Amino acid sequence: MQKDTLTVWEGLKDNLYRFILKRVKNQVEAEDILQEVFIKIHLNLDNLTNHANVQAWAYQITRNQIVDFYKKTRHAVELQDTTLEKLPEPERKLMYCCFESFIHELPQKYRKVIELINFEGKKQQEVAELLGVSLANTKSRVHRAKEMLKEKFVTCCQFTLDDHGKLTGEQNCQRCGFETQ
Repeated sequence: MQKDTLTVWEGLKDNLYRFILKRVKNQVEAEDILQEVFIKIHLNLDNLTNHANVQAWAYQITRNQIVDFYKKTRHAVELQDTTLEKLPEPERKLMYCCFESFIHELPQKYRKVIELINFEGKKQQEVAELLGVSLANTKSRVHRAKEMLKEKFVTCCQFTLDDHGKLTGEQNCQRCGFETQ
């Protein structure tokens, strides 16, 4: 089913704005980035082959625009991604090469909490209410999802875990072939 730009935009703009603002901490810059995202969505929506994935596609465009913003302004990247512990600078800038595919590989109940919290900017209590589960259950799902994602990064991208369970090392991805230089 083909979607038009206005329909996509109306459905996503508020969540995308919160997503951006959480990462750049400046309303004017967030609005500028949001405008760039809108332009890219408008120009490329006809090229999207599977419109069921329009939300994930729009968030990927948004993440790319945030990375571009930091490259252009030469700010230190502090993207505050709470899905995984902080990685070294090169991996943060690249937003983890396999991150999106790893998210899609998670079992539905774990994927849903990660998407709601990290992509839509919802609080854990909101997610619990939306899903009709307890806050403790939601926290448990978030924790389990993070552990599964870390395992995937270790297995696929050759990261290691330090003594505190944080990802460390250089990326050498088996899936996409990415290596840090």
